Amino acid sequence: MCPAATFTGGPELLHQLVNKMTLAGYEAYMVYSGDAENPVHPNFVIYNNKYTTEIEDNPENILIVPEIYITKVGHLTQIRKCVWWLSIDNFFKPYFTYPAFWMFKMLKQIGLEGMCKELIFKLKVSDKFQYHIVQSYYAKMFLKQHKIESEPLYDYLSAAFLQNSTGIDLSAKKPQVLYNPKKGFEFTAKLIEQGKDINWIPLEGMKPAEVVALLKESMVYIDFGTHPGRDRFPREAAILQCCVITGKRGSANYYEDVPITDQYKIEDKVSNIPHIINTIRACMSDFHTHIQAFESYRQMILSAEKMYMESFNRIFEQTPSE
Repeated sequence: MCPAATFTGGPELLHQLVNKMTLAGYEAYMVYSGDAENPVHPNFVIYNNKYTTEIEDNPENILIVPEIYITKVGHLTQIRKCVWWLSIDNFFKPYFTYPAFWMFKMLKQIGLEGMCKELIFKLKVSDKFQYHIVQSYYAKMFLKQHKIESEPLYDYLSAAFLQNSTGIDLSAKKPQVLYNPKKGFEFTAKLIEQGKDINWIPLEGMKPAEVVALLKESMVYIDFGTHPGRDRFPREAAILQCCVITGKRGSANYYEDVPITDQYKIEDKVSNIPHIINTIRACMSDFHTHIQAFESYRQMILSAEKMYMESFNRIFEQTPSE
């Protein structure tokens, strides 16, 4: 199940999954939510997935939903239901931002966010889904804390994207720092203020090919956002031979999700700004040494599709049809 006519990372993973299921011989359909005249985004036509806008509430069927649709399938009582946790943070986000949930927002402001999340999870998730799949180790640990077992299905960068990683000339790399202004910009702005001599380049308003070109020519990518799941940008930066510097929020806090050492994972606190700036400068002044520290990250990225298929086969072999 996914939003109609929408092209973002989450829907792409869902389209990939339906495609893999179809190739494996399953009768798989994409269920689109919304009333778009043509629900298939042009970028997803290549998957050639069958689709529907209605759900047959039958115990012989399985419905897989991302966490953002957890509250939209409660009326379905017969079909077996599975959550694919592409994010943890995005599940809770509406409860602390939408006006209708003003009480949760107020409780968060007085330090009771954790209690609110426990209540929300118990009311909306616990005992309501037969299966749980996770896109990150961060999500797996979160569910484990709530006594829910899950199976990993970590996504991968496409073969077409990985082709961009061949033949990169490290000697042609430029001493510039890339960042996504949609992620953690409040803190990133403080870094920019303290490093005015550094060439900071926001990744915005660009076509995918332009982003790839910048990553291939740059030395450093930083990400002090929330990392609600295994985010794509850090992986894309790493495979295109950038030094990756992150905070410790969300999945970035887990080596299993972002396998870089604590030398390059620095908590986004004001007191750490000088250390972060120094780390950025070190990566640029001795790039050929520092880039070697990301080799294990690159190897994980290169083997991700193989790991995905191993998980895929294990998950659906364990899913009974009766």
